[in-house]
Parts: sequence; structure tokens; C-alpha cells
Amino acid sequence: MYTQYQKIKSITLKQIIYALAAADAGSVTAAAHNLHVSQPSISTAIAALEQHYGLKLFTRHPAHGVSLTRFGVKVMAEAHLLCDQAQTVAALAGPNAGLSGEIGLCCYEAIAPYILPRLLMRLREKLPDVIVRYTEADMEGVANTLKRGAADLAITYDLGLESDMLTQTIYSLQPHVICPVDHEFADRKSVFLSELHNQKLVLLDQPLSAQYVLGLLRASKVDPIITAQVRGFELLRSLVANGFGIAVTHTHPKTAVTYDGRPICSIPIADDLAEQRILLAYMPQTQIRPVLKAAQAEIISLFAND
Repeated sequence: MYTQYQKIKSITLKQIIYALAAADAGSVTAAAHNLHVSQPSISTAIAALEQHYGLKLFTRHPAHGVSLTRFGVKVMAEAHLLCDQAQTVAALAGPNAGLSGEIGLCCYEAIAPYILPRLLMRLREKLPDVIVRYTEADMEGVANTLKRGAADLAITYDLGLESDMLTQTIYSLQPHVICPVDHEFADRKSVFLSELHNQKLVLLDQPLSAQYVLGLLRASKVDPIITAQVRGFELLRSLVANGFGIAVTHTHPKTAVTYDGRPICSIPIADDLAEQRILLAYMPQTQIRPVLKAAQAEIISLFAND
């Protein structure tokens, strides 16, 4: 009856966990320390797996740890799924049946400081047995992280995602102009894009973001004077506050003060523009385990009133 499982008799879940620990730590020694086992235990587990496959999972770098081979990357990706499933099976009799394991979350770096801490606290409160691995990236990086399976879920703007990716809207934002407090727009209740013609402009040095902002301006026949392009959103705000120019953004921090302590103004754009959506995204082939479904529901619920 169980003959189809004969091939897995030569490997154990413990061996897989030990190999995953070495892959994550990039070191057999560090993996042993993290799991509170001996270094030979990790080495023996890896050797047993490599004997089973007949292929190397790791490349050894004397005095510099280990790294996964191309085959090892493939095996460890499946091993993560296997361990998640095993965790779910182990928790079936618990009070939060199925709601344990590990999920990967990638967030667009410009909005991460404003939403990620609150989100992580919510998941910690509602799903205490779930480990959340999180990372930041630019918009292109978020999409690539999802595509290569390095994250289960992503939070980003509705830009740069491929058409086959599945999404849910978390909330939407209207564009604003940010400017120094002594700028001519500072006391305005709103401003039209056409009024930005020949204004000095600070842009994010991220292709999708810059293309989007410049597309809005060109559609209104606006020719701005680009004075700076910077990687970080907080540096962009600080440059604006210090008089380098204005900026167009959908991201609205709760504070009107920049990192260097200078005040800054945010003025709504009066044009009838489509809202920019913040999305929860995932790949169609992502297995929606109970823990992922619960995390999705908590994320949507948390920002429902924003």
C-alpha cells in the first residue's frame, strides 16, 4: 500500500531540518549552534542526504562556511514546504490547529517603515506560533522575490507585478505633493499637476517609481527640473525639506518632520487621478496553507480602515 514511499525511507525529517539550518546560516558550525546540537550531527545529516541524491547539496568553502549548489537550492526550496507541512500535521491537535509554521513576507522598502512594524505585531498577536521571515526590496525586487519563491506574500504598490500574480487590495492612496514649509504651495489646500511646470523635482532612484511619477507629469504637459534622484524615501523627504525641490508621492508618513528635524508640507493633488493601490500579492502556484490564509486575512483586516 505504501510502496510509493519507499524512496524516502533513506532520509529523515531531522536530516532535512539540519540541512536547512546549514543553508540558512551558511555555516555548519553556526547551524549546530543554532540547533544546540554537535557539528558532526549537521555534517552527518548533510552527507546522508547527498548520498541519497547522489549529488552535492552544498559547496564547502574552507574557513568561509558553505553555500548551496544549484541542485541544493531546488532541494531546500522543497524542504521548506515539507517542514511547513510537517509542522501543520504536528499541530493538528493543538488549540490553533494548522496555524503554525513559517511564512515569508517581502515589502516594498519605501512603505515598509510605515506598515511593516504594525503588521508584524498583529501577526505576532494573532498567530503566535507562526514565524514570519520578512525582507525589504525595491518594486522590481519584490516581484523577483515572489517569482523565485523566496517569499510567500508581498506588500507593494500596483506597479511592476506580472499579470499572472494574484493580488488583493489592502488600501488605496491619493497622490500628494510634498514641499518645504516656505514653498509657494505650502499654504495651499490642493495643487494641480500643471502648476508643477518648471518646478525643481526630487525623484526616487527606482525605475518603476520614477517612470510612474514622470508619466503623471508628462500627461499634464509638465516639464520639471530634476535636481536629485535618491534611493531612499526618507532622504527624498529630507532633500525636499531642505529646499532641493518638491516631490510627488503616494506614501504618507504619520509625521510632518524629516529625519533631520525639518518640517515638511504635504498637499493633495487636485487633478482627478486614479488612486494608487497597496497590494498583497502572491504567485498563483503558491500553496495557500491554512497559516497563509490566516495571515492574509489578518493583513487585510488590519488595514481595512486605513
